[in-house]
Amino acid sequence: SEKELLSLKKSLAHSLNNIGFISQNQGKVKEALEYFSKSLKIWEEIDNKYGIAYSFNNIGYVYQNQNQNKEALKCYLKSLKLREEIGDKYGIAYSLNNVGVVYQRENEIEKALECFFKSLKIREELGDKFGIAYSLNNIGAIYQKEGEDSEALEYFFKSLEIREEIGDKQGLAESLCNIGLIYQTQGKDNKALTYLLRSL
Repeated sequence: SEKELLSLKKSLAHSLNNIGFISQNQGKVKEALEYFSKSLKIWEEIDNKYGIAYSFNNIGYVYQNQNQNKEALKCYLKSLKLREEIGDKYGIAYSLNNVGVVYQRENEIEKALECFFKSLKIREELGDKFGIAYSLNNIGAIYQKEGEDSEALEYFFKSLEIREEIGDKQGLAESLCNIGLIYQTQGKDNKALTYLLRSL
């Protein structure tokens, strides 16, 4: 039946996507792109915008890891547009974050901050604490790069607080390390050591 065929195609698209992730984790970039592209083709066949957006995001991530920022940005913007069309707020926040990361890499600081703040706002509306902490950390990293230590620390500490609250150990290690590194550059070695050891 048509319903069974649709279900089968969805399963196939998910499976191809999962193989893409495995290939990517093994550093097989060409294979990962092939599987993500095959998955995308099926999502397009069945006109599933959620799946299409997801595939574009994954393809973008492969390009990002290869430092092909322009290609990554193209994919992330396509993903963002589709997620806006279907009103997928979690997805929109995620895509905005990814777009921001590429802008940051391209040294387009204002554009990156704009994306991160938009992403943060949506995540706050959703009550997505994991995502909020992630956005706060990204904003802090930009201020750190720009040499604005007090602003960077403010955002890193906010992120740290949420990560402690939700028990996100990987995130905690990251936040503690970021704070420690700022104290280190400020010559506050004892403070730096406290945070870096906790991170370790």
